[in-house]
Amino acid sequence: MRFVLMLLPACLCAQGDLTGSWINEKSETAGVTQVTLRRDGNRMLAHVWGSCRPVDCDWGEADVELWNGVPMAIWKPGFSTVRMQFIPQPDGRMLLAYRSEYHDDSGRRDLGQAEYFARKESIAEPADAAGARAVLRAVGEAYRQLPSAYFEAVETEYRKVGKSEIRNITRTKAYFSAPDKVRSERAGDQEPVVQIADGQTLWSVYPDSNEYAKVPQGRDGSSLVNAYSKLDQVRGLPKIVGHERAADADCTVVELAMEHNAKRTLWIDDTTHLIRQDNLDSGAERQETMYPLIRLGEKFDLQLFAYDPDATHARNRRAMARQAPVTLLGQPAPDFTLHDLDGREVRLSELRGKAVLLDFWGAWCGYCREALPGIEMIHRGLKDKGLVVFGIDSEEPETARDYLQKNGYTLTSLVDRKEDVVRLYHLAGWPTTVLVDRDGKVVYYGTGDDPQKLREALRAAGVW
Repeated sequence: MRFVLMLLPACLCAQGDLTGSWINEKSETAGVTQVTLRRDGNRMLAHVWGSCRPVDCDWGEADVELWNGVPMAIWKPGFSTVRMQFIPQPDGRMLLAYRSEYHDDSGRRDLGQAEYFARKESIAEPADAAGARAVLRAVGEAYRQLPSAYFEAVETEYRKVGKSEIRNITRTKAYFSAPDKVRSERAGDQEPVVQIADGQTLWSVYPDSNEYAKVPQGRDGSSLVNAYSKLDQVRGLPKIVGHERAADADCTVVELAMEHNAKRTLWIDDTTHLIRQDNLDSGAERQETMYPLIRLGEKFDLQLFAYDPDATHARNRRAMARQAPVTLLGQPAPDFTLHDLDGREVRLSELRGKAVLLDFWGAWCGYCREALPGIEMIHRGLKDKGLVVFGIDSEEPETARDYLQKNGYTLTSLVDRKEDVVRLYHLAGWPTTVLVDRDGKVVYYGTGDDPQKLREALRAAGVW
């Protein structure tokens, strides 16, 4: 149910006890999956989890207050402000109504969402879970009280694609200055990025292209520190499965049975209660994160946590993406050279004289999967009229090939592993469709949400 969130009559809020855990009745929701409401003295707190893969995203807790008689909580993760209402129903269910206001320069709008939740039955945990919970509480407290610190992390991601397994490695250096300043430098198979939280603003800096994006920092500061500071509230059934050494530290090993049949294993330093290894296994995908180096009590030059885009004449990436449908339309299409899934080189400028449709997609993107059948139909129906259709995907070639073959798609997909062409065309999101006419000019740029405009552009290009 989509609607503009507005003042709801107080009569909907039949006085009832909302405390406890609630599960979304819509199991395949793309929104909130679970809510836990609890009392802390005179306060009521809401803990929310949102739909993510391989496990749900933990939004953390927020205070619940009455707004015109209706309980409401507000989350401020930085890039958005989410207002959420908790409305008891006569049949014992709860209606959750929420809307996001975005602060990320994307220009996107949220009309709001409302979904029904049912109470989750309370299940008694086995006796061996208590010891594991105590260890996780020590971890949460250690990260909440963390002094200034330096971390090095190595994240290895394994994906099963058909009979193959793909491995990607990302290395991160993170500097944390209590209470709310952080700098992380990430490098791997994709574009390097430096994230700087200066206490007010979270900057994403892209050195290779001299571009940046920014959002308000939000309440939670560093994502690494924040994520581990909430481990004592984590969902899943924990148990201690052993004691081992990891990253040259004696560790207690805690295993968590998570949602979506995922399993998470944590190696927790017995001395500092910090995480030294964090493995997440969801079957088709595994993530192994090692922290080989942690130094506590570091003193940093505060310039590490400052960024001034004017100093390097950096460009605002999201502002360019928001303006792209206007600034690129009617202009020569930015040229590029990519390889298809069989390694053949494709150069856009060499296709002058033909109309070219570019569909930026990904197997991970639900909206892309919905749009691909229409793109395939255009490819099959118009290829003999002078239209060339290319998908452009930033995933591993094996992932794209496996998805296209399984679904019977015949369009050619190009590999943009470092997202060079994504940046060249200033994408704001996926999917995005671009039509280049026979003269090499951009004549359509959109998300495909208006098929009539795309048909008109194809007709004007002489291929419909």
